[in-house]
Amino acid sequence: MVPSNILKSSKHMRQHIKDKTNLQHFIDISIRLTTEKNSSKLLDEILQVVMSIANSDAGSIYSITPNKQLKFETVINKSLNLYLGGTLGSPVDFPNIDLFIDGKPNETAIVAHSANSGEVINIPDVYDALPFDMSTARKMDARTGYRSESMLTIPLKDHEDDIIGVIQLINVKDAQNKNIPFSEELVTLIRSFASLGAISLTNSTLIKGMEDLFSTFAETIAMAIDEKSPHTGGHCKRVPALTLMLADAVHDINKGPLASFSMSEADRHELDIAGWLHDCGKIATPDHIMEKSTKLETIFDRIKYVDAKFEIISRDLKIAYQQKIIYAMKLQKPIEVQQFERLLDTELKQLALDRALLQRVNVGGEFLGDAELEHIERIANKYQLVINDINTPLLSADEVENLTIRRGTLTEAEREVMKRHMDVTKNILDALPFPKHLSNVTEYALGHHEKLDGTGYPRGLTKEQMSVPARLMAITDIFEALSAVDRPYKKAKPVSECLFILGSMVAKNHLDADIFAIFIESQVYKNYINEYANPEQLDEVDFDNLPGYTPIS
Repeated sequence: MVPSNILKSSKHMRQHIKDKTNLQHFIDISIRLTTEKNSSKLLDEILQVVMSIANSDAGSIYSITPNKQLKFETVINKSLNLYLGGTLGSPVDFPNIDLFIDGKPNETAIVAHSANSGEVINIPDVYDALPFDMSTARKMDARTGYRSESMLTIPLKDHEDDIIGVIQLINVKDAQNKNIPFSEELVTLIRSFASLGAISLTNSTLIKGMEDLFSTFAETIAMAIDEKSPHTGGHCKRVPALTLMLADAVHDINKGPLASFSMSEADRHELDIAGWLHDCGKIATPDHIMEKSTKLETIFDRIKYVDAKFEIISRDLKIAYQQKIIYAMKLQKPIEVQQFERLLDTELKQLALDRALLQRVNVGGEFLGDAELEHIERIANKYQLVINDINTPLLSADEVENLTIRRGTLTEAEREVMKRHMDVTKNILDALPFPKHLSNVTEYALGHHEKLDGTGYPRGLTKEQMSVPARLMAITDIFEALSAVDRPYKKAKPVSECLFILGSMVAKNHLDADIFAIFIESQVYKNYINEYANPEQLDEVDFDNLPGYTPIS
């Protein structure tokens, strides 16, 4: 005969094992609820968890829509082999349930009453559930042969005690698979896990809301910069679009040095944020530099002031020669009169040519050679005009400096101010407490002015110090600027010229050759031009003689 103390010890051991198993089961359930990030999956997970705990045969979970309705998210009925909504089920075609009817709380639908009142409703038999309208449940039972009996309806509350959804369980089963009422102990257990699910859902919603807020904020900053500078309007929007197009192409390539590069959706999101913020420092760049569309522009385009000075010189020439002509006529010297007239005509024509040259170079759309620079210097020294009895050169030193800019419209001093936008960008991004999944935003965003040989800015990084996303942003930023159709100081360049300039920078070890090859062979440039620029820019490209391009092998 086995001693009683041994039997007692064995019984305690079995109970301990059972409790330990249940505890582990609840721990596993808690982990499932707290690790899921997708809100749709989480709603489905919450329903399945509480159905498992309750051993209920059927259940539904509802979310609350912005227009105050309960929407079916997942519907499960084991006996009927029914699974609608959720992550794998067929779409739910049941109509939404109004929380309010004629401005008053809906008191006839159990789920609506639970959502409006915040009450847990436990009904042993739904067919006796007055004053609630159970006609829909009865009709469905009649159609399917099912018998809805015990029902538990629990509102889901967030951290502010607001209702964010409702769970409804039907027909809890006992060990013999018979329908029984929901006991108070079971209700307490289910409520605890429903609360845990609600917390997880709230966290997921808050995280998603913060992500959406930050993404929208980044896009708004970019929009503000583009609005500040209509001459580069759209740049901050097009660069992230082109960046993702190129990043996807690098991700898809299955040959060459970058075949192993891959991006998850989270990586794409991080790169997208970096694209939107890559020029955020321009918000501090002075308007007169951001908006400098011609070489002589400050608050206004000073070419008009130069034109006015040409008019004065032209007038003074005419007056001077007219005086000589009148004097020659008085002396009855017709030959001298003709000579003066020819000289006046010659000087006026040269004056017009010089004026036209300055008007042309002021636009800044072409590279100035040494001959043109010397010509501008001669014009500056050649013409004098008298203002307040003081001889004044046609062009001031500042006007000469601006007109002799070889490329573009900015002087070296202005370029330094413009380049400072990267220092401001760095300061802004360094100040932002990026979460772990956005920790690379700063590195990516700051990469678009770096060069592989270390001569770029703001940090002078080399290729080895830059990630693939940072290196590809340099290509997309330059290509967007070259191909842009909204710059008043230059015509949109044809693709052949854009690619030649990029290739020349690759050949100088400024841009990444492998990414440039993917940019070409995946036809990212062509897709981008068709979508964001002018398809007429797509001219013939001589890839055999394109500098910096080596086909991927």
